[in-house]
Amino acid sequence: MTEHLPPVISSNQKVADYGSTTSANLAKNQHSQSLPTGPTARPQRSPSFLQLNASAGGHRYSRMSHNKLHSDSQQPLERLEYFLNVLNQMCIGFITIYISYLTLQTGLAGTGLHAWLVTIGFSFFMAEGVMVHYGGNVLTNSYKRTTKTTIHWILLTLGGGCGAAGALIKMIQKGFLLKSTHGRLGLTAFILCLLAMSSGLAALCSARVKKLITPLLNKAFHNFLGFACFVIALVTQYYGYETGYFTHRTETDLQILMKCLTLVSLVLSSYGPMKGLYHKIKSISSQF
Repeated sequence: MTEHLPPVISSNQKVADYGSTTSANLAKNQHSQSLPTGPTARPQRSPSFLQLNASAGGHRYSRMSHNKLHSDSQQPLERLEYFLNVLNQMCIGFITIYISYLTLQTGLAGTGLHAWLVTIGFSFFMAEGVMVHYGGNVLTNSYKRTTKTTIHWILLTLGGGCGAAGALIKMIQKGFLLKSTHGRLGLTAFILCLLAMSSGLAALCSARVKKLITPLLNKAFHNFLGFACFVIALVTQYYGYETGYFTHRTETDLQILMKCLTLVSLVLSSYGPMKGLYHKIKSISSQF
């Protein structure tokens, strides 16, 4: 009786034995003729080998590891952005609520109406409007882009309207003779607000004006004007805490606190618009 030998396997070939039973191998085996027959007979197991593709598995493992490391490195940054956005929302809420309380207590007339309108317009509506498309915004990050665009237009229309109206009231009171830093910055913000709203209307109707200016360039110009208007408006708000209306009604510590909160809100609210403006400028420069 001949001895049954296993298949010859080279030393550099990686194999795996799955112990499968094949009837074809039993039929070809000469030793199968001497196996017992009958109800107690059982088929003999012979090893079957399958070659492994090590390179494919290694490539798949390394790619998965790279993606996992990339996602793990992104998670702390996203959490930091969410935390800073929540902090910004708290600053915006405190400024809006306190100024509304102060102006409603003294009466919405003259300077009180001016202070309330510019705060609601610039510090609240415009600050929220410029952050709508920001991915780290906890209030709008789950919305679709079309929904974000609609919210953006509504908030900036309300913010620009209220802010421009509030600035116009004070300019009429002063006879357009604005000599203080607060007044001159307010006039600049008023002009930029009108220009930003005009460019925003052109960006909304970009299909009609694309013969004069490309939609991408028009939107980049609109973003720049809107961002400049927002920055100057909040700097104007900062100097507004030094005016007699505010200093006669609040303590020095509260004035410092309001200045700090306004600057923090300005910095944190500017991250998203600056990031979007950078990508638009980069896209425009790549076309030339």
